[in-house]
Amino acid sequence: MMRLLTLIHFVLFVQSEVFAVAFALLAAGAVILTLNVLLLGGHIIFFQSLSLLGYCLFPLDVGALICLLKDNVILKVIVVCVTLAWSSWAAYPFMSSAVNPRRKALALYPVFLMYVSVGFLIIAID
Repeated sequence: MMRLLTLIHFVLFVQSEVFAVAFALLAAGAVILTLNVLLLGGHIIFFQSLSLLGYCLFPLDVGALICLLKDNVILKVIVVCVTLAWSSWAAYPFMSSAVNPRRKALALYPVFLMYVSVGFLIIAID
């Protein structure tokens, strides 16, 4: 009976907390990305940045699924590093078209930091 209660607690509360953190992180990331591009003189709206983050987050989603299957920390770090590079590379064309070519790195930096934080969540959550 105690095991069943522990399982119910995990399903109801822990997973909902993980979803809440991931959702808040992406929403805050979209707001910061939009403000950053606008302050750099680019042209983007909130829904474009939300779409960009969601589309380019797909490789990290695949990495999270791979990390769920294996419990080796070294493998998780390698998978997250590869998918982090893939996600950042996928965001590059979108961001480079939204801002001045001299300011591409300034526009990509917050996106990269957000993807790094998602990568840390993938590694940390079992």
